[in-house]
Amino acid sequence: MSDITTKRGDGGFSSLYSGERALKSDAVFETLGTLDELNSWLGVVKLKLQADYDRLQVESIQRNIFKVASNVATTDDSKLRQKMILLAQSDMVALEAFEEKLFTEVAMPTTFIIPGVTEDAALIDVARTVCRRAERRLVALLSGGLQRISLEVKYVNRLSDVLYVLARQCEKGKYKEKQ
Repeated sequence: MSDITTKRGDGGFSSLYSGERALKSDAVFETLGTLDELNSWLGVVKLKLQADYDRLQVESIQRNIFKVASNVATTDDSKLRQKMILLAQSDMVALEAFEEKLFTEVAMPTTFIIPGVTEDAALIDVARTVCRRAERRLVALLSGGLQRISLEVKYVNRLSDVLYVLARQCEKGKYKEKQ
């Protein structure tokens, strides 16, 4: 049997990074699953981008989503917390700088966007909607008392804005506003 198949989750329970067991339907696992889905969609986004700089930025964002997930998946009293690399304010600054760069390259539409102007933009819009769901899941944990993830909530909120602008960049020259 493969190392992947442990059979420990067959009863509906799974382990947090720090080893504690909980129901797979727990809000923490719902959040972790959504963050995992977001990271997978970010992989698709990265493959669709033309500019090396943009691809590197998205890969950095993917690494930061792992930081977000590890913080969610580790209890406050875990000894692992001492060794973890957590999301930092500098990660937020880098994300906002990427957003500013994108804003300088794209004229933002003044009407609602219907996804599907280009395939690349449509895929990025899917990533954006998953990002919004991840944010809602994080907010639920935050409002439930997991105060240590306030920076993560802000980061994921800002990320959805970045993905919106990135999608519009992929539509550059192809989007026609209604007159």
